[in-house]
Amino acid sequence: MRINKNSLAFRLLVPTFLLIGVVALVMLLLVHRISETISEDYHRFTITQYSNEVKHILDSAIIALTTANILDKPPVVEAKKRSVIEAISLYWRNNDLDGCIFDARGESLFSSLDEHLGRKVMALCEHQPGHFHFDEAGYHIHGHAIDFPAWEWGVVTLTRPITPVLYRRETAFLLPLIALGSALTAAGVFFIFWRNFRRPVRAIIAEIRSGGPVRPVGISELDTIGVAVNDSVDRLLKKTNQCQLLHNLAISIHENLSTDEVLRTILERAAGLIEAELAGIALYNDQGGFKKLITLGTPKEMEGRVPQGRGLLSAMRLSLVPLRIDDVAAHPGFSGAFPAEHPVVRNLLGYPIYDDGRPVGALYFGNKPGGFTAEDEELLKAISADAAIAVTRAEQVSELARFKQVIDSAFDVVIITDTTGRIRYVNPAFESITGYSREEAIGKNPNILKSGHHDEEFHKHVWDTINAGTMWKGEFINRKQDGSIYYASAIIFPISTEEGVNFVSIQRDVTHEKRLYEQLLRAQKMEAIGTLAGGIAHDFNNLLAAILGYSEIILTQTVEGDAFHKPASVIKHAAERGADLARKILMITRKEKMETRPLSLNKIISSAEELFQRSMPKNIEIVLNLKQDLPLIKADPTQIQQVVMNLAVNARDAMPDGGRLLIETTVVGTENGAANGLPHTISKSGFVKLSVSDTGMGMDVETQRKIFDPFFTTKETGKGTGLGLYIVHSVVSNHNGYINLYSEPRKGTRFAIYFPVTKDANQDAAEEPQDLRGSGTILVIDDESPIRELCRDMLEPLGYAVITAENGEEGIRAFREQKDSIALVILDMVMPKMGGSEVFQALMTIDPGVKVLICSGYTHDGFAGIGALMKNGAAGFIQKPFTRQTIGTTIKKVLSGHQPMV
Repeated sequence: MRINKNSLAFRLLVPTFLLIGVVALVMLLLVHRISETISEDYHRFTITQYSNEVKHILDSAIIALTTANILDKPPVVEAKKRSVIEAISLYWRNNDLDGCIFDARGESLFSSLDEHLGRKVMALCEHQPGHFHFDEAGYHIHGHAIDFPAWEWGVVTLTRPITPVLYRRETAFLLPLIALGSALTAAGVFFIFWRNFRRPVRAIIAEIRSGGPVRPVGISELDTIGVAVNDSVDRLLKKTNQCQLLHNLAISIHENLSTDEVLRTILERAAGLIEAELAGIALYNDQGGFKKLITLGTPKEMEGRVPQGRGLLSAMRLSLVPLRIDDVAAHPGFSGAFPAEHPVVRNLLGYPIYDDGRPVGALYFGNKPGGFTAEDEELLKAISADAAIAVTRAEQVSELARFKQVIDSAFDVVIITDTTGRIRYVNPAFESITGYSREEAIGKNPNILKSGHHDEEFHKHVWDTINAGTMWKGEFINRKQDGSIYYASAIIFPISTEEGVNFVSIQRDVTHEKRLYEQLLRAQKMEAIGTLAGGIAHDFNNLLAAILGYSEIILTQTVEGDAFHKPASVIKHAAERGADLARKILMITRKEKMETRPLSLNKIISSAEELFQRSMPKNIEIVLNLKQDLPLIKADPTQIQQVVMNLAVNARDAMPDGGRLLIETTVVGTENGAANGLPHTISKSGFVKLSVSDTGMGMDVETQRKIFDPFFTTKETGKGTGLGLYIVHSVVSNHNGYINLYSEPRKGTRFAIYFPVTKDANQDAAEEPQDLRGSGTILVIDDESPIRELCRDMLEPLGYAVITAENGEEGIRAFREQKDSIALVILDMVMPKMGGSEVFQALMTIDPGVKVLICSGYTHDGFAGIGALMKNGAAGFIQKPFTRQTIGTTIKKVLSGHQPMV
């Protein structure tokens, strides 16, 4: 038998027994007691370290949940608790430890102890966390208990039985011998003990406490202990590195890195810890295929390539379970070959990444020297949980970015308030529409847009609706930063968050649509009024035709001084005024035919200057600022004069206390028309601008919106008809012009009117026939008896033979019977039973060469049938009422081959 001179027995016991047998026995007991003390210190230190490592696992789990902000998601927390219990139990098994985990009620969550020992341990550590030891079944057991308040857990870590109690009891009987022998051999034993045992043990303890590796001391037993300590420290360091990795991953996720950066960080740190040469992380698309792959250790030529999903990767994707392969080439799922640039994979470890039970990707590691272990798989399980959090968070951030891009790109205004009603978010449309920048709006109340056009009841209804949790939908009149008003169609609805109730308002600027709608209503109103006024004017003209015609006949048959001459003159004057009124009515309804010709706007204004002076009070100053060499416009002079006079009278009434009336003319470019919606073809030469300004009372916005409406007036009853500015607007529109209004309360008003410039400088001046007499038979078809008789009384003195018919059928019959002798037919348009158009067609059928003069109380443009008849061969048109001169001249022109329209 070979004697080991470096053994503890040789170095300690043999010298002791050589001194004295009794001292040797006593020294044996002393050495045993000292060894037990060392063992106690070692196990106390070791069990404390193991318990601290368990606590580190618990703390890391809480840090991961807190960092991911998912502590309020019970399913995720419960899953994390289960994974922590599995990690602790695995840690105990790997380190030959026992232990138990129990909750606040004392119920066991996990235990590797039998029931009796478990109850005893829980009783010992119930009120005294920390280190403890006790004897059980002949063994001395060390333990360490910790409290984990976050989950209300108690965790106890125990060493396996280490020292037989009976042996300790037997050695206790030798204490008297130790006391007796110690006095005799103290000096020798102390020397031997100090030299051969105490000093090496202290060196071991010092190195353990310093954190460095335990170096050999020349005693095999102590060197074995040192190796065990070093192995334990290495395992503990590896566990610490693993926990540090998980902690760093949680920090990376929290640092708002991009998805690729987070995943690459996971790969780099995990690959280094697992000691794998190759690493990859794959993400799946919604169809289960691969949408992204990030790798380490592969050539750059392969970066960005997405696997086809065949072979081992496909098998793992389909099975959704961890995959650990020691020999890839021998595995039945291997496809048989790698891509040309791809390194050969000898061994493989893969783990799926789950998000709420849904597979979103997988982690892959390859080519670890010595192969992958179950410990690597456990580590990868924890890493995959962090990877799932990173992927989920990246998807959420991406989705939020997409939503923000949609909101930022929307044309509608989006406003989000906090729980106090202050603006928390506005999109770019808010800035462009309201004029407020994002910085100016954030933190303010939405009432910065309040215009004052809504009463308190309106705002109360809005708040009552949304505070009740219901969506409000309606329309606001808001004010921009520059003070201008705009209309917004809005919805407002509440959203609940952890902070409380926020409100979201989505608004669309409908100012343009609102104005178009108002224009439509105005057009419909004008059309209705026009239809009514046109009918009245038509009947009025029929009455005036007889009054004016017969008053003129009386005047031609009497001389001044006769009894009937003056009354006839008065009647004729009144009839002419009535006819002028009818023309105005037809003009504002666009049923009055315009007699347009090239004219100078300056001449119109200058000719009306004397009239201005007579109609204006002396406390109003009249200023004319007319541009010289003003281009001509094509217009009806009577209607343009009416526009100027109406604007001047309106300005006079706006300055009851006096002021200044300024009338200006100038030339502007074509861009002014385009800006007001007129096509470029209306005037390629620009516009003549007429400005009429006063220093009167001005108007508010509401009044400006209605100022051109028919019958709208701000004057007292009996002092205005409400047609003046309506006529102005109608005349300007009929002349292809446009009008702008600028006014503020107490700051006066300015009307700017734009007429297209005309290049036509020639003016029709056809000679009027001087001699009205003629010959031939004329058939008059009119349902109004006074008109028929008037035509007879006017035309027979001029040499014409007149035949009358009171309706269409009678007229057609008379024409058929005497068509060879009838030179002209005067045809009324509106008659009962058979209208003028039908009669005209019948006459043309009988004699395509018949000359028909259309006669109506409507204008040529005011009745669609008249224009159609003129295109289909009517010889001319004359409007009621007419004078003897007018009808005589018209008939003369028609019979001579001209086509007049009067």
